[in-house]
Amino acid sequence: MTQKENEQEQPAQECVLDETADENPEICLASDDVSQLMSALEEKSRLIEEMTDRYKRLQADFDNFRRRTRQEKEELSTVVAEQIVCELLPVVDNFERATASKATDLDTLATGVQMIFKQLHNALSQMGVESVNAVGTVFDPTQHEAVMRVADDTQPDGMVVEELQKGYKVKGRLIRPSMVKVVGN
Repeated sequence: MTQKENEQEQPAQECVLDETADENPEICLASDDVSQLMSALEEKSRLIEEMTDRYKRLQADFDNFRRRTRQEKEELSTVVAEQIVCELLPVVDNFERATASKATDLDTLATGVQMIFKQLHNALSQMGVESVNAVGTVFDPTQHEAVMRVADDTQPDGMVVEELQKGYKVKGRLIRPSMVKVVGN
């Protein structure tokens, strides 16, 4: 096959002049290459648009999740507060009855107050509230707050000898440490 025949068999290619190539103005791209590049560009543009749309949907879903979580948290807080109030209302009722009574006998009044205190203590226990044991234990900074040091030769250093204010936990979590006197020789 001669060179002339070879040139005739090759399909005629349309060339596009690359304007940025000043040194070699004969650089050409075949129209097939241009259409392939245009097709790839369109595909990438479509992919970018699809990913952008996905991102926007995910962002909206996340915003909705955050809003819904905040609302659920507020509702849960309200429900918990309602439960606590329902547990304490009988105690309040008994205090109202005690203050409304015309009892002149101090023993009767003291007995009534003790009964109300026991009722309050039981209501708090049902909610998971428990007191922190302090007196007779070794000082624990995670449970106690030392407000005074006293000298006592009969007790070892760091022993809690008096509780000035009770500490409390709710379901094992400390909500108020005990204020205590600690032996410090």
